[in-house]
Amino acid sequence: MNNGIKDLDLFFYPRSIAIVGASEALNSYGARYIQALLDFGYTGRIYAVNHNGNEVLGYKIYRTVLDIPDSVDLAAICVPNRFVPEILRSCVKKQIPAAIVLSAGFSESGEEGRRLEQEIVEIAAQGIRVMGPNCFGTYCPAGGITIVPGGHFPREGGGIALIAQSGQLSEGITGRSFGEGIRFSKVASYGNACNINEADLLEYLMQDKETRVFSAYLEGVKNGKRFFEIARQNDGKKPVVLWKVGLTRSGSAAATSHTGSMAGGSTTWDAFFRQTHAIKINTMEELIDTNVGFSCLPSGCGKRVALVSGGGAGTVIGADACENAGLLMPAFSAQTENQLRAVLPAVGTSVRNPLDIGNPHPPLAQLNAVLEAVASDENIDVIVIRRIFFSIKVSKFFSGTAAPSFEEQEQLLQIPISVKNKYQKPIVIILTEELTGVGDIDLELERRKIRDYFFSHGIPVYLTEHRAFTALANLSRFKERVGRPVALQIHTSSQSRQNTALSKALKDGRGVLLDEIQSKEILKEAGINVTETVIARSKEEAVKISQTIGFPVVMKIVSPQITHKSDVGGVKLGLKTARQVEGAYDDIISSVRRNVPDALIEGVAVQQMARSGVELVIGATKDPQFGYLIMFGLGGTLVEVLQDVAFRISPLTGEDAAEMIRQVKCYRLLKGFRGQPPVDIAALENMLLKVSSFVENNPVIKELDINPIIAYSDGAVAVDARIIVEREDIQH
Repeated sequence: MNNGIKDLDLFFYPRSIAIVGASEALNSYGARYIQALLDFGYTGRIYAVNHNGNEVLGYKIYRTVLDIPDSVDLAAICVPNRFVPEILRSCVKKQIPAAIVLSAGFSESGEEGRRLEQEIVEIAAQGIRVMGPNCFGTYCPAGGITIVPGGHFPREGGGIALIAQSGQLSEGITGRSFGEGIRFSKVASYGNACNINEADLLEYLMQDKETRVFSAYLEGVKNGKRFFEIARQNDGKKPVVLWKVGLTRSGSAAATSHTGSMAGGSTTWDAFFRQTHAIKINTMEELIDTNVGFSCLPSGCGKRVALVSGGGAGTVIGADACENAGLLMPAFSAQTENQLRAVLPAVGTSVRNPLDIGNPHPPLAQLNAVLEAVASDENIDVIVIRRIFFSIKVSKFFSGTAAPSFEEQEQLLQIPISVKNKYQKPIVIILTEELTGVGDIDLELERRKIRDYFFSHGIPVYLTEHRAFTALANLSRFKERVGRPVALQIHTSSQSRQNTALSKALKDGRGVLLDEIQSKEILKEAGINVTETVIARSKEEAVKISQTIGFPVVMKIVSPQITHKSDVGGVKLGLKTARQVEGAYDDIISSVRRNVPDALIEGVAVQQMARSGVELVIGATKDPQFGYLIMFGLGGTLVEVLQDVAFRISPLTGEDAAEMIRQVKCYRLLKGFRGQPPVDIAALENMLLKVSSFVENNPVIKELDINPIIAYSDGAVAVDARIIVEREDIQH
């Protein structure tokens, strides 16, 4: 753990805290923070700081942190935003190494707030770590520290860590989780992340011995590339559970290339989840349910599920929920089915998976025999039980005098626990809210007591089939990654980092959009196979070039204002004679002048027509948070219509390139379809890796399209390309 990350201990295990803004008014945020620490049982030293007042909750009020006679580990600042920079400067002078800025009114509030936040960034660089601003701070049972309001949060710690940009969500998720049996190692509400961001916290918590699961509510990321790299390096080590909100396509409308127009927030994060195998969460309930699962089953679970139901309808509902979640419900072995037939009535039951035992309050011996038979089946990874009346009150409501006795009901609770322990096979229970009227609130009280009892024995409990199977699917995805080697071998080009063709194009001052000829020269130097292209500035020159290259040829307009050439009549294909070339030249020029009268026409590109093959596209675009996104898919003129493409965050590994190609629907075509030979997949993978290496080594690139690439059984060739460079990077 590097020193910068080790410094984060101060936010969770401070030996002393100065609360700046603690006044004599007990309803002030500073006074409430002191009260929360006292209620929680914080044992370190507390110092109150305010520009006036004498005492709060028995603590002397110091005028500034500089007046505190002792050393201080952590300052908690809760004053109006305009005073925060000066207080932080005092903290630096006092050599306080860490501060939480709970105050709001910074970059989230307008230009003046952004200016104040930038001041905080500059002060932090002088030697103080800052969490926030606009946050709730930290909660850590082992460190005795809590957030506001968190004075009555559990002092018992656990293995789940949570970070959230939202203070309200950090409090809300934490508070709701306690009732579901979740206990936390650490919680951090880190707000605007001006100094400590999500990547810092991910790295810290991945190395934290108390933390088994990392979970997060994210609105955005300050350092997406580093966050991505850390998550990827830790793939399969600890579950990374992310609830990412705000997945919009903002900004894509301004993109010029095919790649840029199809890349957006949701596309980028889809690539992030695919490459890191982090668990994607869609709701607060799913976040909590998944953490419930990992709290009971830290290593996750397999995806082969047996459903044991006390009624037939539940088997259908459960089977749908299981399949929709991506889990499997395999057939029982013949031996298991025979064992089940021996203990279940022949009528009103089903011995197949999903299993209907026909009775929501079965005899004890029968339920035990059923669960043991299923648990011993090697085809089954996890058992889900639904519609069994573990509640005495529910049994009496539905069965009256036929309900089991209190003693029998108590013994019923022990059966899933004993089977789980005996066979070391996970068991999950669905306890629904059977009645929801005000007069039936005692049923809910009993349901929660039963839930907590099962939680205490490592059995997850869920309200519905959908929630249970969604959580189990998340656990199974992590289980699949445990123990697998992380493929982090990044392709690096053997070419020089300095692309001389690119440098020449920039020095020529040709603008942000490089033409096809320039783009191909640059890509050729990067090791990518391209068709030779020559510019003609007259039809006579076009004929000479065609005769030199050899017929048939393709002709395309060259203009910095025209990106989609075929849309304006700027492309002619399959020209076999000099006369056709002359006519094509005139047609292209006249069509472009008619459709784009203000366009600067530099000439017409002439290239030999590539033999037919599968048209594909490879592209790259710069994402503001994660760096380059690489695209692969079906190419040609319909690329944006069909959108059969896959994206990955660069730099690519060999595994990334292989998975991209296999993700697209046209992969069936690439493997060979209806007598067509398969294309050279290895050549395509190699081309993807070279493009990734090229853009990583040349950050001046903003967008890149190679479309189409013609793929054959013996290689692939780029027949058209376009490169867009960053305007601000052009200095020549």
